[in-house]
Amino acid sequence: MEQLSGKVGNMINLATALLLVAAFVMAILSASASNSWGEVEDITFTVWEDGSKDTSAIEHVGGLLFTKYVIPFEVLSLVLLAALLGSLYMAKKEEE
Repeated sequence: MEQLSGKVGNMINLATALLLVAAFVMAILSASASNSWGEVEDITFTVWEDGSKDTSAIEHVGGLLFTKYVIPFEVLSLVLLAALLGSLYMAKKEEE
């Protein structure tokens, strides 16, 4: 893929960066506006056969992660994948 150089290339890069930043800010604002921050959920601890409790509540966190918060989890995975691919692209040495 041929890269544009000069003022036109810089303007396109700037416009793309501003568009991505604006989309990211809008996503954060819409997520925070639609979230009910006041809800508190009870954590149910797993009680083992010997009567001890699993105080880490990892089953509760895993259940919430894959039921109630599955969409944010998947969006975060895509963001991290994009960051990984971007870092690989930036670290690649240019061939002459």
